[in-house]
Amino acid sequence: MRDRKPRAWQGCELLLLWSLAACSPGAEVALEPGVVARIDSTSISAAEMRDFVVSMPRPLRLEGPGDQVRKHYLRSLLAKHLLVLEAKERGLDTAAVVQAKVRPYWRQYLVNTYRRLALAPNVQVSEEEVRAYFAHSGLDRKRQLAGILVEEDSTAEQVYEQLKAGGDFARLAAEYTIDERSASQGGVLGFIDLEQARRLQIPDEVFRSLPSGQLSSILPMGTRYQIVRFLQDQPVPLEEQRQQIRNILYERKRLEQEGAEIAALTRKLNVQLVPEGVELLLNKAALHPRVRRDHLAAEEAAQPLFTMRRGQISLGEYLNALWTDMRALSGWGMRDRAEVVNTARELVLIPALLAEAAQRAGLEETADGQQRLQEIRTEFMIKQLRQEEIIDQSAASGEEARDFYDNNEELFREPAQYIVVEVLVETEVEAAGLRRAIEQGATLGTLAQKHTIRPGMQEKDGLMHLGEYERLTQPRLFKAVKAASLDKITGPLQVKDGYSIFKVLNREGGELAPFFSVEKKARALVRGQKREQLFEELVDDLLDKYKERIAVSDRALEAALPDAFLQRHASEAPTKSDG
Repeated sequence: MRDRKPRAWQGCELLLLWSLAACSPGAEVALEPGVVARIDSTSISAAEMRDFVVSMPRPLRLEGPGDQVRKHYLRSLLAKHLLVLEAKERGLDTAAVVQAKVRPYWRQYLVNTYRRLALAPNVQVSEEEVRAYFAHSGLDRKRQLAGILVEEDSTAEQVYEQLKAGGDFARLAAEYTIDERSASQGGVLGFIDLEQARRLQIPDEVFRSLPSGQLSSILPMGTRYQIVRFLQDQPVPLEEQRQQIRNILYERKRLEQEGAEIAALTRKLNVQLVPEGVELLLNKAALHPRVRRDHLAAEEAAQPLFTMRRGQISLGEYLNALWTDMRALSGWGMRDRAEVVNTARELVLIPALLAEAAQRAGLEETADGQQRLQEIRTEFMIKQLRQEEIIDQSAASGEEARDFYDNNEELFREPAQYIVVEVLVETEVEAAGLRRAIEQGATLGTLAQKHTIRPGMQEKDGLMHLGEYERLTQPRLFKAVKAASLDKITGPLQVKDGYSIFKVLNREGGELAPFFSVEKKARALVRGQKREQLFEELVDDLLDKYKERIAVSDRALEAALPDAFLQRHASEAPTKSDG
């Protein structure tokens, strides 16, 4: 299929509809009741068809003749089934590249299932344990907190000495604290529990043991310093904390049980760390600040980091797993021997052991397991087909990028900035009255002081700045401002929240960026356009290739998506105003 000839994009839409019509014979096809189409043994039901259309994002909804709209929606739904069919025809379901991508996702499914079915049911939290934790954890009360927060340790020392000498806490808080919430309340922040105290970086021992009314020592809070005291205690009913405590105890017990399971599996499977593998990784880390898989030769990537009775975990597997975590960007997982071992244990060894336990328990052979495996495999089959037929074929040359740049200059202009004076009112009648007042000599700034409902603009005489943020949040106003002449009154214009009258005082930006500075963007846009076209052409080819295996019932399709349903769906208002 890779020898497809490029075609003009403008005519593609009609061709797509005709291509679907070609796969549907003129005579009515008889399918089972409630079935709109069938590809081999796979059926598309009327309910599936309606659900697909109802879930369609607003920008993708179609208007027009019902027959064309129905065929377009059906074509979109057929596309996924056709891609799966073609991927299987090419043997991608068993291809090594697909299997390699499926493996970690399938392993994670097995791990999650084993935890849920084999481990979780054995974790029990009793009422006695909840009550004991409640009594000893500090969660059985809240304490009213007052604090003074300062930037410098010298200031903290100065305030502390004044307090020790009998200085008034409330007065010193009002004078020194940088926390605006509590400054006017004598430093009082309100009642907090132990978890909230931890978020404020108050040590557990201080929360539990500091007597009411007594000063704490100077406590660090990040780069700042605080002095706190508790004014009074307030008992907390167990019911308020029961679920939180149960969750804490459950997670603690779950980790203990999983740890015991991992230890038993480690012994049973004779897991051994391979020191030479660790040393090789550390040697690579000495050469590369952030070691990736491609820093290892093929034979190095295949070397074991752990061995076990039924296989091994290689250095390549570890690095693949490591780079699924953003912490790898800082060199995490490679800084020293202990970190390599602990991180590899967390990311690859424990999942491998639990997956092995899941397999021994027969979880991969269950109906749910096989269904999930097929779903994962199908997803990566489709991705691989798209990679081969679309992504790999969509490179953009410099010449193509330049042509796109020349023909789409508006996409490459610098962001425009505008300064306007505006009055925003709720109704069109009010706006018309203000427009007459302007014609009689009133100024927009004076009217804005009294009438504008735009937040914060009365104090600024209606003077506002419009840039990229407003282009997204107030698109209708921004578009009108962009088209307006300088120093000319424009409006009333219906916008988000009311009716606007405005005048553009100044505009900057909007210049066309030089090609060399936006070539990367132009190439990306060309690639995107090519990929969209290549995808549609691929679906066209598949509709033609498998037309003898596709059956469509026009009558069932019309019954599933009647004209009234399509018109109502297309005309439904968006959930948010476009401004």
